[in-house]
Amino acid sequence: MTHRLHWPRAWAALALACLSAGPPAPAGEPTTRPAAEAVMAELRSAAEARKALLAAEQEWAFRKAELELLRSTVLREAQRHRSNAAAAREQGEALKRRLQDHQRRQDRLQAVEAAVDSLCERLEKALATLAARCLPGVVPADRSAGVTDPSRRLAGAVERVNEAQRRTKHCTVEVVGGTLHGRKTAVRLLRMGGAAAWWVGLDGSAVGAAAMRDGQLVLTAATQQADIDAIREAFEVAEGRTTPRWLLLPMPKPAGKE
Repeated sequence: MTHRLHWPRAWAALALACLSAGPPAPAGEPTTRPAAEAVMAELRSAAEARKALLAAEQEWAFRKAELELLRSTVLREAQRHRSNAAAAREQGEALKRRLQDHQRRQDRLQAVEAAVDSLCERLEKALATLAARCLPGVVPADRSAGVTDPSRRLAGAVERVNEAQRRTKHCTVEVVGGTLHGRKTAVRLLRMGGAAAWWVGLDGSAVGAAAMRDGQLVLTAATQQADIDAIREAFEVAEGRTTPRWLLLPMPKPAGKE
């Protein structure tokens, strides 16, 4: 343990030693030398003690400053980590909310896609039923059978509906297959929108009216010469080979009659 020595106490010890030694001895007498040497040794010891104490105090001040710096550094790092942890928690909560919103939107999207799929299926069945009842060419063929994307599938069905509506407003001539006297045959069909149709054989030898029955195009041959001439002239008008004029065309026979 280091003891702090004060200079007033050292001087008091020196004075006491001088008084106890008595008056100075004459020169050359050895009796006063041990006392003086003891005082000097005490002074040197006090100086060494003071020097050691000063060094210890400086070392402690340096260590204390070092510990304070380390403490402040640790506190700053701890605060930084707490701030980072709080920011990470806030970011995690924000990401969680975004994930929940995304999941809700995904659920709504799946529900909408399911509804669109159901609507497409109903619309496609209705178009298939309509195609079986309408004349050939009125309802376009389904080209989106392999499409799985609901939006593209719905767009295809809507386009078929729009195209069918456009076709019902125009007169067209095209080659189709029909049934004549129970036999399959190919003819040129003049279709007036979706209302009525007449036909001419590919060789031009026979003509008549056409109608849909039980999903099949049934051909009825015309027997009256006036009807035959009117049908032939109607084809010429439709194909632009003669000037348009009013014509009286025969209508197909009711179902079950030939």
